[in-house]
Amino acid sequence: MKERNILLALGWYYPAIHQGVARFARDHDWHLTADFDDPVPKHWRGEGVLTLLSARENLWRQLKHFKVPIVDLAESRPEIALPRVTMDNAQIAQMAADYFLQRGYRHLAYVQRYDLGVSRRRRDYFVERVVSREMECVVLAWPKERKKLADTRVNRHIWLKKRLLSLPKPLAVFARDAEGVEVIEACLSAGIQVPEQVAVLGVDNTEIICDFLRVPLSSIDNCLEQIGYEGARLLQRLMDGAKPPKLPIYIAPAGIIERLSTDCLAVEHPKVRLVLRYIHDHYQQAIRIRDLMQLTSMSRSGLEKAFREHFIRPPMEELRRVRLEQAKNLLATTDDKVFDIARKTGFETSHKLCRNFRQFFQISPGTYRRKSRNGYLKSLR
Repeated sequence: MKERNILLALGWYYPAIHQGVARFARDHDWHLTADFDDPVPKHWRGEGVLTLLSARENLWRQLKHFKVPIVDLAESRPEIALPRVTMDNAQIAQMAADYFLQRGYRHLAYVQRYDLGVSRRRRDYFVERVVSREMECVVLAWPKERKKLADTRVNRHIWLKKRLLSLPKPLAVFARDAEGVEVIEACLSAGIQVPEQVAVLGVDNTEIICDFLRVPLSSIDNCLEQIGYEGARLLQRLMDGAKPPKLPIYIAPAGIIERLSTDCLAVEHPKVRLVLRYIHDHYQQAIRIRDLMQLTSMSRSGLEKAFREHFIRPPMEELRRVRLEQAKNLLATTDDKVFDIARKTGFETSHKLCRNFRQFFQISPGTYRRKSRNGYLKSLR
């Protein structure tokens, strides 16, 4: 096999994307040039380019003169006609909205630092999903609200503190990991409790960022390594003479990695919150409605009325949802047998798990596991 010289020119550097591209390069005899001080070396000559176009407009000005196949790994610059393999921002936004709505949040916000295609697409789908459930969604758009202020971290910090203090609580905030860090820092500086008053969810699941904060950041795993690998695979086909796809190839997110920043339920009623916490902590156990009545010293009708007024679903329906979400996670991330997963998630038998899984997700546990392992599973809701 002939060695091919490939340029990896990323407007934003994602180690996971680099890892995916490198994995493909190792198996296909590529010489991979990746210089992040000088993303497009003047001396470079080769057969193909993988890029991630971003706010750095000079990157495309340098790349567009190459007469070789180019694959973009983002949709930040949709006006530039290139074949693309990228994250599915529609699914990411819907996943984030559903995650917060299922936990009872009525006030949500989207933080946007850049006015790029990826930000607009993610923002629009997030707002649409929230509004369709008749909840409130505010867009905190730094490009629009900064006016003449310089784009510095200090200015964004002051702006975020002011805006977050002005919004009703409890509040759920969705942003990229980088902006999620700034939201957490602004909240702590303003005396706003995270996650009790403001829950924060990021995107990219950059572990070296998310895990090392005073309040570790929950984040959506958007399969960046797979995006790099599939982008490299498409570039290989184009270099071999294949026609570029007419539409972008979207890679579905793997799921939400929960950390402390979202470890809270947006419910003001103390006994409803007590029941929800009990369900989330003890879902593996055999829980009956009388157990919840005893826990709260409430009658069944009183407990159900409180849930109708202060939460979005009855207590036993929430128990089923939590169990199914845990089962879904175990199916995707372990090799446990369905029977063992049923016992670990409180369903007791594989028959009960399979019946409920089909009713809730319209797919069998086995089919879900196969599709999730292939990385092409659409988000379930």
